[in-house]
Amino acid sequence: MKSVVPSVLTKSYDELDRKVRILEQLTKVIQIDIMDGELVPNISLGVDEVGKVNSKSKLEIHLMVKNPKAYIKPFANIGAFRAIFHIESDDNPLEVIDEIKKSNMEPGIAINPPTPLEKILPFLSLVNVVLVMGVNPGFQGQKFIPETLDKVRAIKKIRPELIIELDGGVNPEIGPSLVEAGVDILNVGSYLFKDGDVKDHWDRMQEVIKNQ
Repeated sequence: MKSVVPSVLTKSYDELDRKVRILEQLTKVIQIDIMDGELVPNISLGVDEVGKVNSKSKLEIHLMVKNPKAYIKPFANIGAFRAIFHIESDDNPLEVIDEIKKSNMEPGIAINPPTPLEKILPFLSLVNVVLVMGVNPGFQGQKFIPETLDKVRAIKKIRPELIIELDGGVNPEIGPSLVEAGVDILNVGSYLFKDGDVKDHWDRMQEVIKNQ
């Protein structure tokens, strides 16, 4: 079943709290982007601030960090249900996946546009989710890179049952092509809060998946 999951990327606790309060009225799952300024050229809030928000929605944590193992237990302790780490990180992927599972969270692996698909192939049978980045990570509001859909199609051929998320540049215009390529979860960030009409933009994204 196709779905839309909003993502929140911010350095401000007040902004995080404001956005989560809005989004938890619309969705059961919210993705929180975590950045360390090393794997990607930006820094976000940490686990303490995210934990203080105490959202009614389930939290999926997207770890855009160099050493994801250090973040697993802290986010499990605040109730996150899924942790997605990057194949480009420094930690051993098998160890990260094992740590996520030991912490009773669903493991996911993410891949950036320049990274060859072969890098994640050994781990596809060990994760619940693959997150394909449609932009180079670190900043919201970037333009979607169409060639990333080649990765989506290839993954679906290898493991049709695997959940594929796509994050970066998602909006109603490109949404249909994402769904057609095999994306299961559309992560939408900056589009939702563009011009302030979150509910209208959320409804437009819902129409994308209803019509496919």
